[in-house]
Amino acid sequence: MSSRSLARWASATASLKLRFQLDHSMGADQYQVAASDFVRERLCAGADRPTKLTSHKMSISFTAHNIRLDDGTFTKPDEASIDQQPWFVSARRILQTIYPTDRQKIRIADLGCLEGGYSVEFARMGFDVVGIEIRDNNFATCNFVKSKTKLPNLKFEQNDAWNLPSYGKFDVVFCAGLLYHMDTPKQFLEMISSVTSRMIILQTHFATTDDKINKFDLSPLCEHEGLRGRWYTEFADDAVFNAREEARWASWDNRRSFWIQREFLLQAIRNVDFDVVLEQFDWLGEETARNMLDGYYHTDTRGTFIGIKAGATT
Repeated sequence: MSSRSLARWASATASLKLRFQLDHSMGADQYQVAASDFVRERLCAGADRPTKLTSHKMSISFTAHNIRLDDGTFTKPDEASIDQQPWFVSARRILQTIYPTDRQKIRIADLGCLEGGYSVEFARMGFDVVGIEIRDNNFATCNFVKSKTKLPNLKFEQNDAWNLPSYGKFDVVFCAGLLYHMDTPKQFLEMISSVTSRMIILQTHFATTDDKINKFDLSPLCEHEGLRGRWYTEFADDAVFNAREEARWASWDNRRSFWIQREFLLQAIRNVDFDVVLEQFDWLGEETARNMLDGYYHTDTRGTFIGIKAGATT
């Protein structure tokens, strides 16, 4: 497998800033995505400025993950706590279902872990967790969080997510906000499956056949790696690409990414040897149908996809 530096968790796209907000109209906590050029604006507006904390070595800024530290403080107190965030709550439910006990022996990899929030919460559930992050700024926040939480079962590694095999086999791979920043997503899924013995949890954008649903200015529908989907431009020009260290939710070394069409994404998960393939909808809240028809799921074409190797034992 070739080594490719890639994206962090990105939650909308390279040019989007994700916010945890309470959407009362939907009747449940939802992610709202506000368009904002993360590189050009650098979060200059006071209300959008990342929360800054100071360690003994450097200033640490959190752009998304509001993590409860052991002393009771939070890393981004203006946002909802990450353990209440719908994507995490959804992941926690399926993990509790598959692994009701003896979690200390179960290894989870959190790919493109950003600021370490999901990794921390999985470790608090009792799993043996490795969070992998490539950007210096993001990795600094992970180390800060690690120093403020007593979790011996939590480790952070600064590395390219493509180098996951160098850390051995995992029971579960959690991949939120990363797959849609890949220019070879099928190859990436093959790599993940090669080191995953039981389950993959994907939280990702996907493409559709409807040209009218194009909030992210995707390309026309086309085929890539034998899959149908659409291309997304990560970096508009050289200046933005050269400042990619500051684009903390963007891809790393690929200037465009391929969003797989939903149906082909389900097929791709099956094709990389996950016997049970599911889409998990509970994160959409009480108004699931409404959300799918004209809410966030519909407008932002994003979902949670599960692959399980049925014959696997842990």
